[in-house]
Amino acid sequence: MTAMTHVKQPNFFLMKRVILAIALPVVILVFGGMKPFLELAFGWGFISLMLIMFAYKRFQLKKFNAMTVDYFNVNGDGIWSHEYHDTTMKLDTKAGKLYLKEENKQKSYNLSDIKECRYEIIPDTGTRRGNFHSSGFFITVNDVQFPEWQIKFFPARGDLNNQEGVRDMEIQLKRWMQIFDQVIGQE
Repeated sequence: MTAMTHVKQPNFFLMKRVILAIALPVVILVFGGMKPFLELAFGWGFISLMLIMFAYKRFQLKKFNAMTVDYFNVNGDGIWSHEYHDTTMKLDTKAGKLYLKEENKQKSYNLSDIKECRYEIIPDTGTRRGNFHSSGFFITVNDVQFPEWQIKFFPARGDLNNQEGVRDMEIQLKRWMQIFDQVIGQE
């Protein structure tokens, strides 16, 4: 697998629901005039508001889906990296280094300092914040100050509250387990 994955960021104003929410009052105004526009303001206003609210929720999900950037040893350069939100991991097999960033801390390690890698997925059960923040890829290293690092992931499709999203995230995490197993196995 030698590819770079990056999903295009969504544009809120180009979403179908937002366009429909804006087009609805414009169509009423153009074809009905000002009187029907004002008479129906409560009805179309409520519908437009609901469309925008649902569009915003979908926009947020698409935005989170698109925040992941993976780089998989393109051109055999020996670099494997994953970035999501405020976490980054980068394996440089040619330099024999692992670079980690989690929130406001960052550090590099020799590959021989890696003790263990594991992942955990806790599906959303209505408390998204707690479950999302407890899920991810965990790297234990030989470091007294920062012995474990958590790298965050998010499904490229779906959400943590549906099977499609949980399965997508599981595949991403298993892919990274495989990469670490191969890289550490070569050391």
